[in-house]
Amino acid sequence: MTDRERVLRTFERKPLDRVCWQPRLEHWYSYRSRKGTLPARHRDAQLLEVYDDLGCAVRYAGQPLVFEHDRCSTRTEQRDNGHVIYYETPHGTLTEVLRYGEEGTSAHRSKFPIETLDDIEVMEYFLLDQRARFDDERFDDIEARLGHRGLCQFYFPRSPLMRLIVNLIGFEQTIYLLHDHQERMEQFMARIERADDQLFDVLCACPARIVNFGDNIDASLTPPPLFERYLLPLYERRCEQLHDAGKFTHIHMDGALGPLLPYLARMPQHGIEAPTPLPQGDVELERLCEAMGEKIMHDGIPCVCFLPGFPLDELESFTVRLLELQGPRLILGISDELSPPGEIERVRRVSEIVEQFGARMPPM
Repeated sequence: MTDRERVLRTFERKPLDRVCWQPRLEHWYSYRSRKGTLPARHRDAQLLEVYDDLGCAVRYAGQPLVFEHDRCSTRTEQRDNGHVIYYETPHGTLTEVLRYGEEGTSAHRSKFPIETLDDIEVMEYFLLDQRARFDDERFDDIEARLGHRGLCQFYFPRSPLMRLIVNLIGFEQTIYLLHDHQERMEQFMARIERADDQLFDVLCACPARIVNFGDNIDASLTPPPLFERYLLPLYERRCEQLHDAGKFTHIHMDGALGPLLPYLARMPQHGIEAPTPLPQGDVELERLCEAMGEKIMHDGIPCVCFLPGFPLDELESFTVRLLELQGPRLILGISDELSPPGEIERVRRVSEIVEQFGARMPPM
């Protein structure tokens, strides 16, 4: 089987020859390329050639969604250590500031676009003016570049609460505003959801088979009361739309998960991406696998297992344990990416283990 076939057959619950090993190497490659520290073996290789050399599959290779506006616009101004984004509307302009990390391969928000209640109205206008478009030509190009390595998957904008926390307001201010102005904040989230209706129409009609709720769930940010009130019902509504349209779905949950374990098996998505067990996350591997029930796990090997100081034999034994516990409801990967200090030859070692374990694959 090709890795493209393995991914689809995992979602379709069809027999496999082995699990798909699909680590995410993009950040490692980008950082090391800019730093000039790629291993000699990969110094002149393109990213897809690195994947091929290591014997693993590719999950993300481009974004076919495009967002456009009629009356609003965005403008970006470059700075030495980051950039400023201006959200320009007939009702005013909001600004967001991003600061680059080392080598410019990562960034964090040092200023969120919404700082006061008055800013909410401006952002509502901006979001309600926004239209999503699926770029079929870009999608076809991604599929052609991936070939046997995988199929085009992508994230779409986060759910309303997580968009407030991660993109628009920030965690602390979101919690204060929810406490002090609950009715207005819930109205804002309802309008974000309404603005997303057109996006989900586009997702349902597009040719992509798999889409990802890239919410980056962490129980420290969305404990059970918030999760039950603002996230789970939304996921159920949106997944019903997507599943009726024949789409497979998964959701990115890569933070602390202990308090949310009781919800995993009842999540409406088919799979959960990047759940991180100990020694990096907050739950034992066995508890995590048990809590997931019949869900497909994407990833599962903590990123720290690929760092130089982590014992190699423990990575090997962890990988076998995960394959035994979760296969074949598993698309194996690193929770959630290989970090720049990671040892790339450890990725090759996991490829060897996956190949050897294939003959012992339990039935679906």
